[in-house]
Amino acid sequence: MNKAFLWSALFCTVLGLAACGSGSNLAHKLDKLPGKAMLLTEVKEQGITLEAMEKLYPSGLPLFGDSVPAGYMQAWTGFFQGLVGEMRKSGMEWSEPYRFWGRAYFAPGGTVDYFFYQWAGKAGGNPSEEWDGQFRAVLECYLDTFCFEYPMKGCFAQCGSVVLKPAE
Repeated sequence: MNKAFLWSALFCTVLGLAACGSGSNLAHKLDKLPGKAMLLTEVKEQGITLEAMEKLYPSGLPLFGDSVPAGYMQAWTGFFQGLVGEMRKSGMEWSEPYRFWGRAYFAPGGTVDYFFYQWAGKAGGNPSEEWDGQFRAVLECYLDTFCFEYPMKGCFAQCGSVVLKPAE
């Protein structure tokens, strides 16, 4: 085995990435992202595809086969509940329900490496750019502190769709 290959494998392992070779180009692109949270359109502009991410971060649910543990789903639900709590604590307000789709990419210890999202509209449209900027700022802080509370081996990803309802 040559030394360059061993160093490359070690480097990828240290980064927590599951693949080298074709993944190393992806790792380079990911290193250049401005933050953990990005709109899906921005991610695609960087040349990153969800299919390529799947090679580094396999979907969490299929890892369980036909029987997904309740604790896993509770941890995933807790991710969004915590996010909404942080939004409200920061003073964010909205008068219309906003729907978004998001995919979180988790490191082996459960910390969030990336979160890609897109607004899926509401009864009347998507949030303003200013509101999205506030959302992203809160999201970035939240991602720095969140840890998935269900033990997983290796990197994994999970996606979901959420409706942010206005406070009553």
